[in-house]
Amino acid sequence: MFKIKISIDALVNSHYNLMCHCAYISNFNIKRNLTEQKEETAFWSVEVKELIYLPIEKLTEGMELARNIPGINPMLPFAVSGCKLSERMICRMKTIGVQGAYICTAITQGIEPEDFVEPELKTKMLTSIRDVFDQSLKKFTFQSSRQVYEEIAKVAESVVMNVLNKDKYLFQMIDIRDYDGYTYSHSLYVGILSVLLGKYIGLSISNLNDLALCGLLHDIGKTDIPIDITNKPGPLTKDEFEIMKQHPSLSYKKLGDHIVISQTVLQGVQTHHEKFDGTGYPFGLSGKDIPLYARILAIADVYDALNSTRPYRKAWSPRRIFDYLTSCSNTHFDPELLTAFLHCVSAYPIGTIVHLSDGSSAVVKDNTPGFSLRPIIRFISPPQKAGRDVDLSCELFNLTIIDDDEC
Repeated sequence: MFKIKISIDALVNSHYNLMCHCAYISNFNIKRNLTEQKEETAFWSVEVKELIYLPIEKLTEGMELARNIPGINPMLPFAVSGCKLSERMICRMKTIGVQGAYICTAITQGIEPEDFVEPELKTKMLTSIRDVFDQSLKKFTFQSSRQVYEEIAKVAESVVMNVLNKDKYLFQMIDIRDYDGYTYSHSLYVGILSVLLGKYIGLSISNLNDLALCGLLHDIGKTDIPIDITNKPGPLTKDEFEIMKQHPSLSYKKLGDHIVISQTVLQGVQTHHEKFDGTGYPFGLSGKDIPLYARILAIADVYDALNSTRPYRKAWSPRRIFDYLTSCSNTHFDPELLTAFLHCVSAYPIGTIVHLSDGSSAVVKDNTPGFSLRPIIRFISPPQKAGRDVDLSCELFNLTIIDDDEC
């Protein structure tokens, strides 16, 4: 999901240098501080397969996948955990829009990314969302509309229970998605992010269920927009954008006409493109006149969209996304909700490789709520720093993470 500046050659070389460094210590028995020696030896000598996340442009032939790469059909992975990457596979992954992959490595012992949603549950959710969107393309009958609601309501309940069962508020997930599955995964993550924010501000379970429905269904009206517009690999023309702007009202009509669903959900879906300063659509509502669910959806929608690679652009870097969201406070977004949201998401999920302002490289070990851009890291290079953990939120020196677009 994240586009972090680091040369894979540098990563591989740093790992090689570290192994040589340890071998040098072992072979020549250099006398040094006993505590440091034990810590370094313990960290690097244990041969266990851990995993890190690398963006697609950093993958190379021969790397071993640590997790499945999903295919167009959520039930059929493109590639399975344990297989070795080939140049052909990497090229194909780029073609279908896969943004990166988890690979096996021995350099991050004890650092295990946590799935915000378990892979099996996520697959079931995405399959249900796909079924609902596919059904919306057909003529609704009483029976089919009832089935659609029951299916999406179960997904909404699963989203809420999944969020409520998390000890932390932080959302930290690297999503390995493709272009064709964007609509479904985007709907799922807007639902998850919205519920996470709703939980943070203290909404009831009933309200969280409605909020989840809003997120899952907010774009269902796009099924009535010509596919050459929704899937256009580039910016929309003025006329095309006017057509695209109809999708919130189309969602409202499609759901209101065929599915028994609460008015608050319908209003949230219809107004999620309103802006806090009144410049949004379809009604030009402003401030607290915009329904609460819509104000929440607006933030989650933009965050996930910018965090995703599309056919016409790459995903934005974490700092760029946070800077953009902050710049839109009180114009596009409700400032109070935005502040709360930025406490709920981590810019750099656990397992992400990052490049630092002093030229060193590190892997994200953990995150601290309220310090989304300053995680806890473990150095992997240079050798003299390797294995040392640093909490950037407490770091007295001006050490920061550098993204590609900051160079």
